[in-house]
Amino acid sequence: NQLDQLSKDELLTLNSAVIKMAKAKDRVESIAKSATLKVGQVVEINQAKHKGQKFIIKKVKRTKCIIQAKDNIMESYNCPISMLIF
Repeated sequence: NQLDQLSKDELLTLNSAVIKMAKAKDRVESIAKSATLKVGQVVEINQAKHKGQKFIIKKVKRTKCIIQAKDNIMESYNCPISMLIF
């Protein structure tokens, strides 16, 4: 309701503050998640194409993991940690 009363500059400032806060929360969440991941752990990907498919973590990087399909050794992906379900 109060957004109509703000000027364009105030809205741009508010928008940038919201984006910074969202990115900071994502970073904290990613760091917390990556601390619990281990090589050899079985995970899934939060994606419709791979729904229900199991993957094994081969390498944990800072923001991504290299994962390999449990049922197909030739199928591997470099997946963001935020997409992993465990």
